[in-house]
Amino acid sequence: MRKLTARFVVGKEVIMAFSVLTTQLSPIAVDIGTSSLKLLQVVLGDAPSIHATAEIEIPDTIRFDGEQRYSFLEQELPGLLKSSGFKGRRVVCSPLASQVLMQPMQIERTDSLNHSDVVTAQLEAQLERMPGSLVVRSHSIAETLKDGRSATEMLCWAMAHEDAMRHVSLFKSMKLKLVGIHPQARAIVGAFDHLNRRLSDTETCTMYVDLGWGGMKIAIAHGPEMIFGKQVQIGGRQLDGLISERSGTDMFTARMRRISEIRQDGTAPASTARERVAPPVDGLAMLRAGLSRDGFDGDIPKPIRQSAAVATDRRSGVQPSEIVVGIPPADRAMISSGVDCTELLESMSDELSLCMRYHTAVFNGRRVDRLIFLGGESRSTALCRGLARSLNISAQLGDPMARYATGPNDPMLPEPGHVSPSWAVACGLCTAPVDL
Repeated sequence: MRKLTARFVVGKEVIMAFSVLTTQLSPIAVDIGTSSLKLLQVVLGDAPSIHATAEIEIPDTIRFDGEQRYSFLEQELPGLLKSSGFKGRRVVCSPLASQVLMQPMQIERTDSLNHSDVVTAQLEAQLERMPGSLVVRSHSIAETLKDGRSATEMLCWAMAHEDAMRHVSLFKSMKLKLVGIHPQARAIVGAFDHLNRRLSDTETCTMYVDLGWGGMKIAIAHGPEMIFGKQVQIGGRQLDGLISERSGTDMFTARMRRISEIRQDGTAPASTARERVAPPVDGLAMLRAGLSRDGFDGDIPKPIRQSAAVATDRRSGVQPSEIVVGIPPADRAMISSGVDCTELLESMSDELSLCMRYHTAVFNGRRVDRLIFLGGESRSTALCRGLARSLNISAQLGDPMARYATGPNDPMLPEPGHVSPSWAVACGLCTAPVDL
């Protein structure tokens, strides 16, 4: 098939390169959360779209029982994949957050030792594990000083080898091939990589906060480069526990009350997914000029016209559909189901503040520019507003599925017309590297 490319420049900056390629399906993304399992497969290319989605809730009674969780997945996954129309054998998954350790690590700079080997040895000692019993990934994020000597700041994550192999066996039993395992925090950043392709995007520092039922997944990135990640076991479960304790109800009733209250709130923003429209004349003129220089004088293919629209929107400052309207700070205490949750909110804010202070210390005073909330618990406007107020930072709600939707009411969306912040991990997995 003939490949067609075009490139144009604004000032000194290359904005985008386009190509006409055959469309292809992504691997099947499997997001294994504490409270639910999400599956997603998308059509890749210049005009990406949703191919198949599926979600199933993990029963309350087995959410913290490893053996029963695996049995549940073995029983439910095959039928879910078949009934929802997923295709192919390749799978990329994100394990349960509690199975993955993610942390920064500082090691002395030396030419005689491999940094990855040093990180692995230190993590094995920290977790009291035998050599070779961990799957470890790491990369350097900054050069710092340690006791007056040069040191390298590393971001690393580790998972027990037996847990990784159990995931391989799980999908193998379904005649599927696991080709990638990624921590949830890394997948979250990956869901927005397509918005950070320019060199200048690295100048923007974003903190992504996935508010889940089982806890928070926190990532800080300079453009597409993730330079910090952490998982904190404070989330919707603790909110349910607090409401249950103060109101004298069981956990399930407390959660149902809280969910009902969120749905009745009426302040949650609608989906901003939109049709890709024809780009302005200036964008098309620049595109035609680029194609002409390459010796092409025919009609501009539709996929390229659509991509040009996205590029032009970004140059003109139009807000991407994946980032919803800003979240104003709260002006009062957080009350959920009649219970004052201020103390728990402060604990969550303290954890986020520690992450921000770490980033500022490592990167010579550089501050986080914006905060993007994701995850199922981010549907609580009160929770997001309370955290935004405590952190005193510009905050927005993420809607990563908007990239793949043809419009806000695309029937392929999990909830047509509504934002889908809880699908960030699955979206990131669809375009994540395959490294197994």
